[in-house]
Amino acid sequence: MANFVIRRVHPHEEVTIRALVQTVVDEVYGATLAGSKISIGEQDWSGAWIALSDELIVGVVLTDGEWIDDLWVIRSARGRGIGHQLLVQAEQELASRGFGLFRLRVIQSNTLAIGFYERHGWQVKRQFPHETLPVIMLEMVKVNLA
Repeated sequence: MANFVIRRVHPHEEVTIRALVQTVVDEVYGATLAGSKISIGEQDWSGAWIALSDELIVGVVLTDGEWIDDLWVIRSARGRGIGHQLLVQAEQELASRGFGLFRLRVIQSNTLAIGFYERHGWQVKRQFPHETLPVIMLEMVKVNLA
């Protein structure tokens, strides 16, 4: 198991982050949407935390308000605790903002992600249709016990 470091993103790394996120989005949503390519748009990653392994960006997490907006780890880096550490970092950031309840959204068919979040104390609060894609989303919540 390789070591990894969690740190804030540097401005010159945002292009790499977009490529990483697009790769994982294609992997996760592509199977659900019969291989359709989903554009990730122009998300601002300047406030993100990244995971580096052997000097390569292998994961990213981004928060906004009480929300975990994005948490992505490339397939080859999964199962090494990177997602866990990114989630812990994000939860600490949300707690530092004073929120008592944390929120995130996940596609209902992504059972691996749902199980991951449930193992970390998250619970499904509601399900709803995605705004633009023909998929069902879950909103998950976690009470800040700190």
